[in-house]
Amino acid sequence: VIDTSPTYRDAEIAVGRALDELGARDKCFLATKISISGQQEGVDQNAQSQKDLRTNKFDLLQVHNLRDTEAHLETINAMRAAGNVRYVGITHFRENQNAGLVEAIEKYKPDFIQCQYNLLDRSIENSILPAAREHGVAIMINVPFARGRLFGPTAGAGLAIPEWAKDFGVDSWGKFFLKFILGHPDITVIIPGTINDYHVVDNIGALRGRLPTGAERERMSSFIADL
Repeated sequence: VIDTSPTYRDAEIAVGRALDELGARDKCFLATKISISGQQEGVDQNAQSQKDLRTNKFDLLQVHNLRDTEAHLETINAMRAAGNVRYVGITHFRENQNAGLVEAIEKYKPDFIQCQYNLLDRSIENSILPAAREHGVAIMINVPFARGRLFGPTAGAGLAIPEWAKDFGVDSWGKFFLKFILGHPDITVIIPGTINDYHVVDNIGALRGRLPTGAERERMSSFIADL
């Protein structure tokens, strides 16, 4: 899964070049966004995204941060009808936007949503997750490390991984935080984001071994809360 946006500096250019040079476009699930106000502006922005990503088909095209949602969904749905988009999505990353995303789920019934969820912010559990479950919406999680704040009291302080967490394959704090999220039955995929190849390998390691049970996830949450 590669999730990008035309507003992430030159990310789309870099991703497009890499996928082209590696011949890997068909091996990845490519997601990007429309992140601008105005329907025609969104059409133009997406045309540039297609050029930069060197493709005219997206596995997932999302309305970024609930911005001009209705207008952009019209564009995205038209692209899906034409065979250029596989799934339709809506994103946000702030707790104060949770209610707006719930409304969007109920009104538009997108295929995917993207939102923030981590051990410091579980606010979607009582609002977004139930709505997504009811309408069969897949969930992509951003900001899983709370923008690095989770590492302050753990890795930064040299805190040892608790022995009980090793029972489900945790040998790093990155895996601890990711497995907590992956263990939730409503979560589809996580996009950690990194510029460090070591972190990429460590993040992928969270997919190995079993996932924590509900009781183990609550133990993980309590452990972090008590630090």
